[in-house]
Amino acid sequence: MKFAAAVLLALASTVASAAGSGYLGIGLAVSGEGFFLNPTIKAVKVQKVNAGSPAARAGITEGDEIVEVEGKKVVGAKARDLQPYMEREVGETVRLTVKKSSGETKQLSVKTEAKPD
Repeated sequence: MKFAAAVLLALASTVASAAGSGYLGIGLAVSGEGFFLNPTIKAVKVQKVNAGSPAARAGITEGDEIVEVEGKKVVGAKARDLQPYMEREVGETVRLTVKKSSGETKQLSVKTEAKPD
């Protein structure tokens, strides 16, 4: 559901959009079902990692699947329920659990930064 993807992409980019909000430097591909403004998440995959970004330095790579945000499981969660976990000020940390393409699961901490111009 493409509109659902837009909702969670907006949630992730919230970290980078408002004045004083932190930046992670990732683009996500999201699949979900249900009401388009608050879908139930089926999967969140990292589609893009900006070079030199906080996410890249933390070890996040394209193709990683985000399975937890701040200890909350992503699959089965409502998109809006995840939003508070992604909103961080510059300098704050977001804890993510990612599943690598190898099947290995890693817990990573990403410290947000100001979005580069």
